[in-house]
Amino acid sequence: MTNNDIETLLSEFTDRVEQQFEQPERSDETGAGGQPAGSVQLDRSFVSEYLDELIIAILFRCDEANGMDIIREFTHRFGVQLSPGTVYPHLHSLEAEGVLLCQERVQTKEYSIDDSEAAAAYLHSVLSQLSCLEQFVSSTMQEFIRERS
Repeated sequence: MTNNDIETLLSEFTDRVEQQFEQPERSDETGAGGQPAGSVQLDRSFVSEYLDELIIAILFRCDEANGMDIIREFTHRFGVQLSPGTVYPHLHSLEAEGVLLCQERVQTKEYSIDDSEAAAAYLHSVLSQLSCLEQFVSSTMQEFIRERS
């Protein structure tokens, strides 16, 4: 898998997530819930379900980040506040699987993508599943609307 393939996959993943959960933009600097304009609001359960994949997507975008940076990114991008006790076990698990690389710094640990192919496979898997879910729910809703008309 080339870097261009990974960039395309990452773009499709983040675009699909953002399109599904976009809040209407406001004319000032903040959107719904005081979030920056252009951010998306995700349910905590959705974030929890796809935490590994979202961490990988964040690290593809940031190149390198510590756990607290990732937690802040979840709050900033998705309006979900996660605790270190939620995020760090996922970071450690992805590191143990060889997907992430952890570099110990003086006062923190910085995480980055170690195996871009494995990371892209995580994203591709969830993107395919979300696409199937979207098609099923959309067709169900269309049938429901037709039946009621």
